[in-house]
Amino acid sequence: MNDADFPHLVIGACMNVHRALGPGLTKDAYDECLALELRELEFDFKRSVPLEFDYRGKRIKTATRLDFVVGGSLLLQVRSQDTISKIDEQQLESQLKLSRLHTGLLVNFNVATLRKGIHQITMKRRENPKA
Repeated sequence: MNDADFPHLVIGACMNVHRALGPGLTKDAYDECLALELRELEFDFKRSVPLEFDYRGKRIKTATRLDFVVGGSLLLQVRSQDTISKIDEQQLESQLKLSRLHTGLLVNFNVATLRKGIHQITMKRRENPKA
């Protein structure tokens, strides 16, 4: 599978869930159905992954949970709220940086049309500067 296609396939799974359930449910309902969709697609994923990162040579463990880490490279955060705020988007970007994942999807299922509830961020890969 091409890396560029991967987020689109995950978005397709989200659309299947939204098409079946519609808006207005709690986050956990969407989480459970999305896990079924991802399993059916035979994606390798983990749920409720603790956010851990290195800071000044120490391993930091936080209470923050990453909803889904799919294929070891994509962070999928699920929401069911009125709107996605700038803070929600900034949190996703920070979680991507700290988890060292490449692509992030923030999906708000509490919208009439799911396309309007999807926010994607792709981190630029940093190359190690040569000394």
